Amino acid sequence: MPNTGRTWKTIVQDVVEKQPRVFHLADILQHADELAAEYPANRFVDAKIRQSLQVLRDQGVLRFLGAGRYERLDAQPAFSPFFDPSLAGGYTNRAQVARVLIETWAEMNLYCLHCTRDALARLPPNTPVADFACPSCDATYQLKAKDGRFGSLLIGAAYHTTLRAVREGKMPAHILVEFDRRRATVVYADGLPGALIDEARVIARRPLSLNARRAGWQGCNIDVSGLPSVAIVQPAGTDRTDARRHWRTLTTKP
Repeated sequence: MPNTGRTWKTIVQDVVEKQPRVFHLADILQHADELAAEYPANRFVDAKIRQSLQVLRDQGVLRFLGAGRYERLDAQPAFSPFFDPSLAGGYTNRAQVARVLIETWAEMNLYCLHCTRDALARLPPNTPVADFACPSCDATYQLKAKDGRFGSLLIGAAYHTTLRAVREGKMPAHILVEFDRRRATVVYADGLPGALIDEARVIARRPLSLNARRAGWQGCNIDVSGLPSVAIVQPAGTDRTDARRHWRTLTTKP
């Protein structure tokens, strides 16, 4: 069975919710074949289960009791600001490192700002403009990550594809994640409504040279200076109910 768009955290949490309040790691691992059916290409199912349980623990959904035992707390998940640097161990390019680390973190932690869904689904590779979608309301999100702070310009996708998304009113919300790789921590994450990005903010970049692997391809930059945003993660913590309320003030037309 192909992946249904649910994240590893979501499918593991579904199994956890069917367990007694106190359960053992082995109780979850015995569902490995069932979970693997949603991600048939993944060869590290046990590792993904353990990682998902760790995230649920960090988010306050579970309490680790020791000796492989967990207690389900039935609480709303909180953010885990930490990510696993080893996931990008085979990469040296900074952009690739950011993509691998933060896309995995986002899959485990981000939630929909438009509705009450507490997880987003990663879209297939090379999906134009967007990286994630909400399985409930179909809202789309473009993830941008940087080791450090963003400036006023974001590196966008293909120029003409981005312009078309703006003109058709399909520009996804942008999630800007600023992280500290040395401390393996997400420091800030902000949501920016895609509807606020107009054509004037989409700036064409020079097309790639004829000698480039994608000769002639033209990207763009997106000017986000002065645009309002919603704090999703900050050092002091952000309540998702407050974030969603603020989001509605930015996206609801008067």
